Amino acid sequence: MNKKLLALAVFLCTIMSFTACMNDKDDDDNVSDEWKTYNNKLVNEVASNSVYSARASMSGNGSVYWKSVDDFIQDETSTASPSTKITESGTPYMTDSVAIRYEGWFYLLDGTKYTFDSTEGDKNGIPFRTRVNSGLVDGFVTMLQYMRKGDQVEVCIPYLLGYGTSGFYNSGVQVIPGYTTLWFRMKLMDIYPNNPDEWNK
Repeated sequence: MNKKLLALAVFLCTIMSFTACMNDKDDDDNVSDEWKTYNNKLVNEVASNSVYSARASMSGNGSVYWKSVDDFIQDETSTASPSTKITESGTPYMTDSVAIRYEGWFYLLDGTKYTFDSTEGDKNGIPFRTRVNSGLVDGFVTMLQYMRKGDQVEVCIPYLLGYGTSGFYNSGVQVIPGYTTLWFRMKLMDIYPNNPDEWNK
């Protein structure tokens, strides 16, 4: 066989092998099986711990697991205003805005806690004000809808109610891998109605 044909045959075999490998891969190839298994294990441990209660998401994608805490934020700093919502249930609707203090983290494979966002520390405990339906992850919204002003909770959010299989990117850099179990400690400081006159009807 001449050298050109041999080189062409080797090249075609290489391309075919590469294509076959690419077709076997799915969208989450950057996430190892070890990471997926580890995060599933974390959720299962929390779900079987009687200290935590399950709260089903309205999206139908699963449940968050939560417990009350009183050691997160000790001060009673509030952003109270005349428009603070007082309702029979005392919990926010999807169209309401809230002021919250929180810390969000996940665990690395070696068990190290990695805090990815917080209103504490260098942000001096300044509450974050946002609308409930403004793009927060499903599990965070699920928990918020059952909290009253002053409630403090720790919540475990499985990946389907967090950043899913894709993870979270900031400026093109992946900050949170896909399949990551999230934890938050949250304190609901205030609830602001979407329409200040909605309670005068």
